[in-house]
Amino acid sequence: MKTLRILTLNLHTYQEVVFEKTDTLETFLEKYKPIQQRIASFIIDRGVDFAFFQEAGQYIDDLPDKEVFGVKIKKSNYVRILAELIARKKYSFVWDISHYGFGVWEEGLGIISNKPFMEFESRYVSKEKDLRSFYSRKVVRARVRDGDDLIDLYCVHLNWKEAGFVEEFLNLVSWIEEIGNDKFVIAGDFNIPYGSEEYQLVINTKIFGKRLIDAWVIANPENPAHPTFRGDILSKASERIDYIFIPEGWEVKDSEIVFDKERVSDHMGVFCKVFNK
Repeated sequence: MKTLRILTLNLHTYQEVVFEKTDTLETFLEKYKPIQQRIASFIIDRGVDFAFFQEAGQYIDDLPDKEVFGVKIKKSNYVRILAELIARKKYSFVWDISHYGFGVWEEGLGIISNKPFMEFESRYVSKEKDLRSFYSRKVVRARVRDGDDLIDLYCVHLNWKEAGFVEEFLNLVSWIEEIGNDKFVIAGDFNIPYGSEEYQLVINTKIFGKRLIDAWVIANPENPAHPTFRGDILSKASERIDYIFIPEGWEVKDSEIVFDKERVSDHMGVFCKVFNK
């Protein structure tokens, strides 16, 4: 069995520091760097294999200067900056935009891996597919090689129940079955609270004949509803809405909520160690 160390974190699209009127993009990014350094240091210190990020932005008026799997990447890309901060550990990244956020950011999803990417693609799973709509929700898939295994990594940021969660999740399931690889990880911000009908749908859904395992619950059965979202003016509730799901048959060694005391986002992160049989 091989141990995989996995992190998921919603980054809150550069909202943890105020973009002042006197700021340039360069001065703002410099102010944000301590937050990014804390995340990068965690990845290095814990030996994270795969890090899944949601609400990962790049500045709309910044000019792209490179492409990764055909996607135009800018110097302000949050996931790129994290990968550069840990570059000495030979991590690489993928990213794609889902929609515009907060007026000035191209908000998307990304994955950082210390194992080589073999494939990358992204698809909208939502009805909305307009970059100008906050309800346009994409999933990114990256395939990595881990020894003799090919593992597909699905990074998700789905809508709430009222905005189409069920259809989006079922579209994701269809995609996974279409790809045909039964070694996969699904991680990210699902926007559904633990114990809800939508959560029950997820854990009772079989993919390739196997149910999905909620890594946090397996490792922490005494505290299954531990919040991962801090709550805000709109929702007012702190809830567990961020998950790492693996196929039935894999084993969970442990899992913890991270960045709960040291804030880097309005979300906390979920970190786990699993055995890929």
